[in-house]
Amino acid sequence: MSKPLTIRSLALFARAAAICMRAAVHPLAISLFSVLGVAFIWNAENNAKTVPFAVFIVAFSAACLFAATRRPAFSVYCAWALVGTISVASAIKFKMKGFSVHFYDAVVVAGDPDIYRFIFSSYLGLVAPVLVLAGVALAVLALLFRLERAAAVSATARLAPLVVAAAGLPLTYPAEAYAEQRYFYYLQGRHSTAFFVSLLDLANLAGDGALESRLAGAAPAEPFDDTVECGGGKQPDVYVVLEESHTSPAYFPQIEGGKALAGEMAENAGELRPLQVESFGGGTWITNLSLMTGLSATDFGWRSPYLTISLENRVSGALPEIFARCGYRTAAILPLNYTFVNEGPFLSSIGFETVMDMDAIEAPSFHMRDRFYFDAAERFIAEHREADGRPLFLLVQTMFAHSPYDAPLEPGPDGPGEPLHDDPQIAEYLRRMLVANRDYAEFAERRLAEQSERPSVLMAFGDHQVFATKPFVDELEGDGALGRPRSLAYRTFYTLGGTVARPPSPQATVDIAFLGTHLLRAAGLTGSPAFADLDRLNRLCGGSFHACPHRGEIDTHLRRRVEGGLLRLETTAPES
Repeated sequence: MSKPLTIRSLALFARAAAICMRAAVHPLAISLFSVLGVAFIWNAENNAKTVPFAVFIVAFSAACLFAATRRPAFSVYCAWALVGTISVASAIKFKMKGFSVHFYDAVVVAGDPDIYRFIFSSYLGLVAPVLVLAGVALAVLALLFRLERAAAVSATARLAPLVVAAAGLPLTYPAEAYAEQRYFYYLQGRHSTAFFVSLLDLANLAGDGALESRLAGAAPAEPFDDTVECGGGKQPDVYVVLEESHTSPAYFPQIEGGKALAGEMAENAGELRPLQVESFGGGTWITNLSLMTGLSATDFGWRSPYLTISLENRVSGALPEIFARCGYRTAAILPLNYTFVNEGPFLSSIGFETVMDMDAIEAPSFHMRDRFYFDAAERFIAEHREADGRPLFLLVQTMFAHSPYDAPLEPGPDGPGEPLHDDPQIAEYLRRMLVANRDYAEFAERRLAEQSERPSVLMAFGDHQVFATKPFVDELEGDGALGRPRSLAYRTFYTLGGTVARPPSPQATVDIAFLGTHLLRAAGLTGSPAFADLDRLNRLCGGSFHACPHRGEIDTHLRRRVEGGLLRLETTAPES
């Protein structure tokens, strides 16, 4: 009985599907679906002014498909499915990383399987529904393509919609997405249009970007000498700890007890000095690159998330190289794979002698408590001291405070005893940050206990905020905070302790590109002419690099690096 029943069920399902498909090709159904699509875009764009451009993107895509297939219903539905899928993917990426989907993401992901591993292990709950939805959409579109007959229309009738839609694209193109401001467009949450706007950046792959063109057009500048002055006295070991996803709870009055939490963090690790970074929600490697090179990632526009790829072997005189030339052994501990977003090869190219990734330190997962990374650092320090008499410059990256926050990660007695916020995810984020802060305090205490025999300088800093703090930022600063480089959305902190030779001068906030000058001063190293000039610019610009009110001075500095071979860009020679 079961076999005839199964055949009958399949037959009924096929008839129902055929009826639905015939209904779907009716002009009324197509119109209703398109109205719903416009409503979807209205919400996805977060800006009514860009909705017409998004609609014309759908119309142009549908017109191209109709010209190729002569199937009007299939073309319209396929266009909406394309824009809808990209919109959902962009919204997810924006929530996690604060940067919309860009065409170059496909280039990076295609060549880096470690990214797949990280995404699927960390965000399967977000990615899986999108993949399932895309699979269902493809199946439905394939069936629709088979059932819908090609219309008998002339070539002129097929091309006319294409011409109209193509004409509408430049007429509705958002003014905020023109070349000079395009980078900030990807920070505004324009989920239906950002990817298509990014296609205009393809031209930059074959030519100069805005930064290169501006520097090439500037007056020639005296190049920086590629020299290093190491100073006198006993050289301290220098430890830099990049604390993933950390910021100060004191920035947000909406967090009850936020100042108290920040006070405990400061008591454990030292004064939380305000730091302005250039990444939100993700892109740890962006912050690390700026610290180590003294460059503003924002200066490079849309290329900011991909600089570890494009600047490999193109930067000389970076912090690790300066320390190495002053007799230090330089090493880094990474919580991810060496090739992840090319960070390992980039760090090696700027002067790190030893780079240990998650395989080298035998990390069983991407999300380990910070104590795990500090234990790995302790083992490395002990091995180094047995075999090598050089002072040590060690970078340690941690991961405990990284998202997602939908479940407690290693809850235990070391954490606070009660929820720190009514929202479970915010509470979990705050708990992880506090636990990580206590782990760092233990590491710092061991280093400080050696001060009489081995002086040490310790610097810890937060690399970016996370989506858990975004509602607080929006409430305090309004919409568009991610499009303002000096907004609260990009504020974290740094701490400085140990045997500090020359503490930094009091300053409200310092940009990450200038932070390396504080580290050199703390270690008693004069550094290089380029970093000495960065120190001057830090004071001149009030701690602001990309948005320095004396921007011409910043460009002159960068031009001097280029002229001295310290920064190798694809610049066009200025006209004589």
